[in-house]
Amino acid sequence: MDQQAEYPEEPIYEPEEVQDYEGATVAPPLESAFGKYLREYRLLNSLLMSLLFMIIFFVAMWNLIIYVAIGGEGDSDFSDGGAAPAQQQQEKQKVVKLMQRQQKTPPTAQQTFRTTAISDITLPDFNELDVKDLSPVVNAAAPSTGNVGTNNDAMKSALKGIGLSLPKTMQQRCDPKKRIARLRSGGGKEITEAAIIRGLNWLKTNQDPEGSWGGKDKDDEGNPKPSDKNAMTGMALLAFLGHCELQDSPDYGPTVQKAIKFITSTTPEPAIKGGPGSYSHPIRTYALCEAYTMTKIKRLEEYAKRAAVHIINGQNENGGWAYNYDKGVAAHTDLSVTGWNIQALKAAALTGVSIDGLDEAMDKAIEYTKKCQDQSGKFAYKMKGGGKPSLTGTGVLSLQIWKNAKSEEAKKGLEWIVANQAKEWKKVDVYEWYYHAQACFAATGVSGGAGYWRAWNKDFQQIVCGAQASDGHWPHGAHFHGDTDIYRTTMTILMLEVYYRYMPSSKV
Repeated sequence: MDQQAEYPEEPIYEPEEVQDYEGATVAPPLESAFGKYLREYRLLNSLLMSLLFMIIFFVAMWNLIIYVAIGGEGDSDFSDGGAAPAQQQQEKQKVVKLMQRQQKTPPTAQQTFRTTAISDITLPDFNELDVKDLSPVVNAAAPSTGNVGTNNDAMKSALKGIGLSLPKTMQQRCDPKKRIARLRSGGGKEITEAAIIRGLNWLKTNQDPEGSWGGKDKDDEGNPKPSDKNAMTGMALLAFLGHCELQDSPDYGPTVQKAIKFITSTTPEPAIKGGPGSYSHPIRTYALCEAYTMTKIKRLEEYAKRAAVHIINGQNENGGWAYNYDKGVAAHTDLSVTGWNIQALKAAALTGVSIDGLDEAMDKAIEYTKKCQDQSGKFAYKMKGGGKPSLTGTGVLSLQIWKNAKSEEAKKGLEWIVANQAKEWKKVDVYEWYYHAQACFAATGVSGGAGYWRAWNKDFQQIVCGAQASDGHWPHGAHFHGDTDIYRTTMTILMLEVYYRYMPSSKV
């Protein structure tokens, strides 16, 4: 104790003067300039360090989000290993041509056709459709052809502009990367996209010189069986548009040009005669409306609008459509014809063109559709009839595309579809599956609806792709009315394009 009092410990120095034992004052140590800066600006330094850590955190999170969105999805086994050089060149050409649309110039020639009941309609020269008479879709200058590839920033920007010119529900199909991403996210595989390309190549090869399909069609046994040219051309054109193959496509441009020229070579308001005409007009209108929406060929606007108005005027009082567009209680009104007219009017709605009476016609059509469902969930050919597998998807899709995707009727129909899916191609009715595939995929846009698509897709693409013939067409499966090579192949391509052709949506 005495020794501690005689020899005290060394004082502990503080930043400010401190009092030690017995009242002695101890001077603080000398402070460096850096230490003085840290002491005087410690609040600012803390804020700067916090900001730095926040920036690092957000950069890391952004990279994680991009990885998940582009390459980290799901359990699909589709592998995007990069485009082949030939594909890169094709996509480059497509973007350059699409961007040329902003260089709007008047057409060098015009075509005119005459009808007896309407005034003349002037149409563009469809041989000049690669860059003529087009509304701009991209505002950027065309990139150099020497350095544009599928991963090039200029291409990405161009494709983004092209996609954004379309209705939101159609934007995914025109960007190759988004198309692949949608395919993958929906459980699609490499075989599906490859099958679509082979099918389009077969259609290209089998197009008639005048631009139509159907004149040299064949039945399920390979025998000649000409089919309705307007209907088959409309279906084939929809298949090309579903893959965003337009009039300036490197591979299919001339094919698309000739198809548009053919389906606009006659009046948009034809006389509807018998069963074939009752189907061919709405199918052709569907294709016309989608072609206008995607190409923005100005003179197609009036043509598509008048074709749609012809459908509205042909609606029966009960809300459906009949053979010959007949009216009254005795008319042959059925859900099969009605389904195509509903699809055509939905395509007309997506054009953005104002069409009087469209909303009212669609509302009436939906009420008619609901009256065709039986207690099992299936939809019938006619009101109050027994449900049919081939019409069930027709009913469900009609409800989904016009304000009723969440309805109890749609749910009951979907439950029946997934519980009764065929498991081999020879039992597949392509008319039925065309609707079923779309209905199940569209259900993913409704809360809790993804389970229907997962159940359907489990076997769907393997069955369909595995049945394709080596030349690209699809052979006969189960029997259905009007079975031909063209019809069967176009319907199958459209059902495979379901992964990216439209986004799931319950709104117009």
